[in-house]
Amino acid sequence: MSINYFIELLGGLALFLYGMAMMSKGLELAAGDKLRVIIEKMTSNFFKAILVGIIVTGIIQSSSATTVMVVGFVNAGLMNIYQAVGIIMGANIGTTITGQLVALNISAIAPIIAFIGFVLNTFAKKERKTFLGQAIMGLGFLFMGMEFMSTAMEPLRDYPGFVTLMTKFQNPFLGVLAGTIITALIQSSSASLGILQAVANQGVIPLKSSMYIVFGFNIGTCITSVLSALGSSKNAKRTALAHVLFNIIGTIMFIIVAMFIPIDEIVLRHSRDLPAAQIANLHTLFNFATTIILIPFSRKLADLSVSLIPGKDKEQEEMSLQYINKNITKDVNATFTDVRAEINRLLAIVDLNYEDSMDILVEFDEDKYHDIFHREKIINHLNKEISAFIIDALSMSMDEDTSANFVSYLRISRNLERVGDHAKNVADVAKLKAEQKLDFTNIAYEDLYALNEYTIKMLKALREDLPKDERVKIVSEYYKIVERDVEKCRYEHMLRMRERQCDPESGLVYEKTLTALERISSYLSKTAKISI
Repeated sequence: MSINYFIELLGGLALFLYGMAMMSKGLELAAGDKLRVIIEKMTSNFFKAILVGIIVTGIIQSSSATTVMVVGFVNAGLMNIYQAVGIIMGANIGTTITGQLVALNISAIAPIIAFIGFVLNTFAKKERKTFLGQAIMGLGFLFMGMEFMSTAMEPLRDYPGFVTLMTKFQNPFLGVLAGTIITALIQSSSASLGILQAVANQGVIPLKSSMYIVFGFNIGTCITSVLSALGSSKNAKRTALAHVLFNIIGTIMFIIVAMFIPIDEIVLRHSRDLPAAQIANLHTLFNFATTIILIPFSRKLADLSVSLIPGKDKEQEEMSLQYINKNITKDVNATFTDVRAEINRLLAIVDLNYEDSMDILVEFDEDKYHDIFHREKIINHLNKEISAFIIDALSMSMDEDTSANFVSYLRISRNLERVGDHAKNVADVAKLKAEQKLDFTNIAYEDLYALNEYTIKMLKALREDLPKDERVKIVSEYYKIVERDVEKCRYEHMLRMRERQCDPESGLVYEKTLTALERISSYLSKTAKISI
């Protein structure tokens, strides 16, 4: 094999892979965000999820892109692992369309296809037609690249060493290993399959060897979803693992069946006399059969993934109710105690968020800022869960005083959530102040320190185990001071603005901070008055 053939092989491979990527990207852009909406909204039923997986993957010609989107949805909490398994099964069927497309053997008109795509991509006025032109151009490049690869590999038919190497892949272990490694490197089973089809068209690799390599392609394509799940939630990792398990189980089943039934001969009898078509049909058979066989065990597959990656994510634990257990029926007093403990936990998180937001107002810290917003999500979620639980608990048999106490905790939870909102507003002000390099006058800082000190004392009084009358007295006194001093700060700030001692933009930021502190103290005062 001369160097010219080797250069042509590399050029053909580059053109083929580029065409595959261009076609997939063009189709994905042409479809737009509708695909993501379809995946997110139409997966309530398991069989719908499979159908969505087939359609979306068939449109964008990439099972990897589909599974990466699914992993992302699971990580964002928009979809559970059971829905994800259905889409993954469908994606494995949808990806077979690419192999069938490559097997059409229309290399002779590939340049014309590429030219049509170029014209559409360059001169179309509508964006969607431009993207469609990109996809058509990619399809043309794909077939042109495949033709180059086939021509370059033609001499290999007469090279005994290469023919001997290809027959070694009739060993299931070697074949699956080779297919897995190739696809893991390329990160596209469709591209790997197309390359194999180009090799097979030269008659240098029998279908018996191709069969095990194709099985390996399906395992190797999981690398994309695995990589996308790294650093994600445990459920996202479980989704990627379910994808791996699905293809490994399918491969094991087919290897066992191949020991007793000549799968390659069956495919040969029902395919055109074209190696590329035979490989495409084998790939289709594998994915359809594996999906149909494993559909009844889909929930077990998801459960196995959960078993292999046990436990909860840190965020999932933080978001969970730690003292309230909705699944355990308790008497009213025990339930009331659980709610009280959860409210105290919520108050502690709100307190921490407030103090951090005031800290970064003076000296901005990016990590603290992100922590505040992370905890704000927890505050909102806990308020929602606590409120829902209290509303359900009110249906229990209880006297009027107990019922009133539950309602009080419902109002306290909502007040604390609003305190959290205003603490977040202070954090936003702090970020704006840092980004625009704004600063306050020394007098303004002194006023804020004083207001902050009173607010912290209010939070401390709420967290301490004090008699209600004493708590209300302490918090109310500090609230009156904050309310009075905020007005005083506003008036003095206005005078500084008139005398141009304060930058106007800094002044606006300062005013927002005063408003947030005023509202925080107001909600804390209301909380003290309705506390139990």
